[in-house]
Amino acid sequence: MKDEKYYGTNLQEVKLSPIKTNGFILDLGGGGEGIIGKLNGRQVVAIDMREEELQEIKNDALKIVMDARNLKFLPESFDICTSFFSLMYIPESDHVKVFKEVYQVLKSNRKFLIWDVEIPEKQKGYDIFVVQLKIFLPNEEIETGYGVKWDKQQNSEYFKKLAKETGFKLINEWHKDKIFYLEMVKNV
Repeated sequence: MKDEKYYGTNLQEVKLSPIKTNGFILDLGGGGEGIIGKLNGRQVVAIDMREEELQEIKNDALKIVMDARNLKFLPESFDICTSFFSLMYIPESDHVKVFKEVYQVLKSNRKFLIWDVEIPEKQKGYDIFVVQLKIFLPNEEIETGYGVKWDKQQNSEYFKKLAKETGFKLINEWHKDKIFYLEMVKNV
């Protein structure tokens, strides 16, 4: 809407390399730029609820219209699951369901990787929160922004708590300005 006011972060930088795995990677919310698919190509199964987001992708990932709250894969189908600035779009009330679904489709002792942004308390006068990113891939740089209606807060501590509650064990993390990365393993 044209009357909405946007609050944007400073430009946040993320440097990525291909994810090391011999198996398949499930990328939650993998539409739009299709970052994970650009990194790992045909190893990636990119899901998104919006078909138009998947049609924008310019990579070799398999693209499937699917809801992360109801994954239609057999148990233990994937070696890695990723969420690249996607959880911010999912209502907080659905996060537990998403984590449980991911846990079910991951193989034992395999990883769930999350990149996302700290969303602070809403500032008066703003309607939309936007994280501005510069993404460095091995052969490409992408400048983009991901915005959501500013009706919630989120931080890495929230996702770490959720991970523990759903059976994941945190094994690595980093924070850089407003963004964070969490690497967790399916604990069996």
